[in-house]
Amino acid sequence: MYGNFIPKKVAKVSSKVEKEAPEIVNWVDKLNQIIEDLSESKTSNREELLETLVDILANHHASSQIEDRLEEILGLLKRSLLKNSSTHEACLASKAIALTFINMEDISESEGDDLYRRILPSLRNRIKDSEQVDIKISCLQTLSLITYTAASDIDKQLVRDYLFDLIETDAADFNVENLSTTDLDNLFSEAIQAYGILFAASFTTGLVDFDILWEELEKVMPVHEMLLESSDKDIRISAGENVGLMFETANIFLSSESDEEDGEEETVKPEYDNMGGLIYTLKELSIDSSRRRAKSDRAEQKSVFRDILKSVEENVKPTEELKIGGKVLTFRGWAKILLLNAFRHILGQGFQHHLKTNDMMKGIFRYSIGRQQLEDPDDSGNEGFDESISSNVDRKYINEENKKSRTKQLRNARLGKENSSY
Repeated sequence: MYGNFIPKKVAKVSSKVEKEAPEIVNWVDKLNQIIEDLSESKTSNREELLETLVDILANHHASSQIEDRLEEILGLLKRSLLKNSSTHEACLASKAIALTFINMEDISESEGDDLYRRILPSLRNRIKDSEQVDIKISCLQTLSLITYTAASDIDKQLVRDYLFDLIETDAADFNVENLSTTDLDNLFSEAIQAYGILFAASFTTGLVDFDILWEELEKVMPVHEMLLESSDKDIRISAGENVGLMFETANIFLSSESDEEDGEEETVKPEYDNMGGLIYTLKELSIDSSRRRAKSDRAEQKSVFRDILKSVEENVKPTEELKIGGKVLTFRGWAKILLLNAFRHILGQGFQHHLKTNDMMKGIFRYSIGRQQLEDPDDSGNEGFDESISSNVDRKYINEENKKSRTKQLRNARLGKENSSY
């Protein structure tokens, strides 16, 4: 008797609670309710609200739902970022800021730049002054992504210099005295990755001056060489990937100039002063068998540095494939792969949804869903590639790869004729 009675009573109480609770029909209603709740100064469940907001912005394309409330949303997130109430709240607010910018596809360039400038000081201050490494790292990730997507060229340069200063000075002015060695290693690895994203932002998009690119490479490469000797695997890999990115970008110009100078008097090409030493270090890291390192770390390092060495020594670009919508997208080159990993990290499970629906993502990676590949230069038609938004680096790259493709086709045709004559 009691076994039948208790469940009925519980069910009745549960039904009453459900009836009294406000009904939220869908994620749009939930999003609006979260914004309203966050605006209440005495909200006690702020972390829970931010977690839900992060989940919505990551897994839904919310551009049209937030475009009229961007200032309000960023103001609320800025308040949580600076409150010092908890590390978790600050990290959630930082991540939500990045996701808000990712969902800004329908606003003007000037409006995006204005919103960026309003949030920039808060991120920089938290990176510099916070005593919590998790906050510093989260803000570094957000800073690099929103600078890539929304900042002007001069702000990209200024933030890039800010990040390099952090790396070069061992974060001397960034309140790291009480951080453990592990926390410091994690911070520097993240700062190096953020610098790489900003290098790509400055030198692989828009019009690029090769002399400025080469000046930057010569300035930062010695520091990256030292970082390749770090005892931390993630720092070595992050520094190596940046090395691959920088030489890949420079080699696009140098290869193009070499083709243009055929039949003309050859000009002296710039060469990095310690090229021999750099390649020696990369080779050593690509075959590292030191038993002082974990087997899994050695395997990961060797795999990455083989690709880095090919980029520096042979101008071979790495590729990464992603299946989406029954198709395979091919991301080619360090500039695309490093940015791909940054977006994948911040969006999590929502990454593929944004690839499918977010025009900003399509503009950054230049692809069309339904095409077989993303930016496939081996396809002489370059289907899915929008040249109207390409930089002069991209155009040089596409032209260079098309020449290689035509040469390969001609060679195969000649071989076919020779074989048919036997």
